Amino acid sequence: MLWVAVAFAVPVLGVVVLALMAWLLPVHQLNRRSWDLPQPPEQVWRVLTDFQAYPSWRQQVKTVMRVPSAPHQELWRESYGSHGLTWRTEVEDPGQVLLRHVVGNKLEFSGVWRFELIGLRHGGTRLNITEAAEYYRPLQRLKARFFTGQGRGVDRFLADLAREMQRQGPAPLARHALA
Repeated sequence: MLWVAVAFAVPVLGVVVLALMAWLLPVHQLNRRSWDLPQPPEQVWRVLTDFQAYPSWRQQVKTVMRVPSAPHQELWRESYGSHGLTWRTEVEDPGQVLLRHVVGNKLEFSGVWRFELIGLRHGGTRLNITEAAEYYRPLQRLKARFFTGQGRGVDRFLADLAREMQRQGPAPLARHALA
């Protein structure tokens, strides 16, 4: 009879520990990455802002569709197969800063991506990406932290962008993690 109690208690205790860990994880997560590209900021900017072309170079993006929105507001939806995200452009300072925000009802998370382009002396571009994400549900925080991987979306984006920029010209120079 004791083995039945132990067999029942161990999985229950495991679920309780996971739930406690999930509740203790922070809602806000900040991820920063930087990548030096040999192309000039204008060329990198064109690739970043050509949303319709994303499916041709971003591996996970299947389709991109412009969403009807209010005047002076740019909304577009990326589809990744069975799910997708709607993005709103918040700030667009051509060739320098692009700020996008995940929008929509019933989201389990929210996020803002800031792209900053800095011209380098040799004519290349340093691209800084900052992702500020908020995971509202504890299980989403647990998934993002331990299973999906913190900053994994930014890393995938940069790897896809590097391949696209390499296709357009010389290979990327270097990648740096920011503190």
